[in-house]
Amino acid sequence: MKDIKTALTDQIVGLAHIGHIVSDLRAAIVSFQRVYGVGDDAVFVTPPFERDAETRFAFIDLGTTTFELIEPIADHFKDMLISAPSGGGGINHVAYEVRDLEVALTNLKALDIHPGYVTPDGAIDLGHKKMVYLDPATTDGLFIELIEVVAAP
Repeated sequence: MKDIKTALTDQIVGLAHIGHIVSDLRAAIVSFQRVYGVGDDAVFVTPPFERDAETRFAFIDLGTTTFELIEPIADHFKDMLISAPSGGGGINHVAYEVRDLEVALTNLKALDIHPGYVTPDGAIDLGHKKMVYLDPATTDGLFIELIEVVAAP
């Protein structure tokens, strides 16, 4: 194995989402709905606007593609995301759904590609899915997330 594509050939199910950094989640949702012609039923916000949060996310389902809009709220998340190559705005990462996250990570380890960025200690199990960000220092600066769907939310 010499590259990520080869390492993950049997693991990638498809594109999970495209992560996009925004400074105002409410305004970004309105823009995405207008541009892509989708209604409120295509938008899932977590945590809800009524709750305090360090980071808030909106997933906008366009059928074959999902955008993950990310609004950093806490200063440490603003610092981390604004220092990313996207410059605090625009596309931040691409997420792929994989069949087995542990197998994918084992295959990538052979290429000296490791977890990092948001998940420096490895995969996070959220119950309905497991996810990990690859260390951009080991992916030539690319921000890549891998997700294994364990059960429907």
